[in-house]
Amino acid sequence: MATIEEQTHLLENGDSITIVRKSGRWHTYTVNGSEPMPSATSLIGHIDAGAFQIGMNWAMKVARENGNDLEAPNRVGKEAIEQGNALHADIDAFIKAQEVNEMNPAFVSWLKEIGTQWNWLDSEVFVYNPDLQYGGTLDALSQENHHLTLWDWKTKDPVSYAANGGSLKDHAQVGGYISALRKMGSAYNPEFANIAYVMRDGSGVDIVEVDIDASMAMFYLAGSMKNMVTELKHMTLPPSKR
Repeated sequence: MATIEEQTHLLENGDSITIVRKSGRWHTYTVNGSEPMPSATSLIGHIDAGAFQIGMNWAMKVARENGNDLEAPNRVGKEAIEQGNALHADIDAFIKAQEVNEMNPAFVSWLKEIGTQWNWLDSEVFVYNPDLQYGGTLDALSQENHHLTLWDWKTKDPVSYAANGGSLKDHAQVGGYISALRKMGSAYNPEFANIAYVMRDGSGVDIVEVDIDASMAMFYLAGSMKNMVTELKHMTLPPSKR
């Protein structure tokens, strides 16, 4: 079932805007009664050229490990999504209310290696880009010595992460969030950005610094490519289906 959440976002000029997120299979965002905007992540899914092959290799491995059960990858994938959602929820609860869930090993690892080391300002912040018409939810913001840092959390299987590392798409996603903050005139203007890859079993956290300019450029190029492909597909359809 879809849920609808509303946030007020403070702008640099002292004004504020209300961003509404509708959550279902895909998130959509509206501002001041606008048409629903897609999420930033929906614009960059095509970035990792080798993602399909990596995914197929992983699925075949999981199936073999479960007696050639072809449904096993779906179950494991669903569990991974649930673990990722749980980590985000636990971190959000800690940043906003200092709540600690000692039953989640990934969160306990995050708390030990990151959570108590930074001055957290906000988490789960809705943003939107008025020029490119997309929305998003950035994971967290911290501030040290007046320097603002944007954070993105990714849960990973330690074996898979050791073999494949992170993703270019992750960096582009961060670039999309920073671009949105700047275009909307947010009171938040991060100078730095980090992706924290948190191992699901609680075995560790890997912090990767993001090149903001490069990540923004990657996001814009990915979005332009998606729009171009969509337009070309539309042109090839018969008039009755356009």
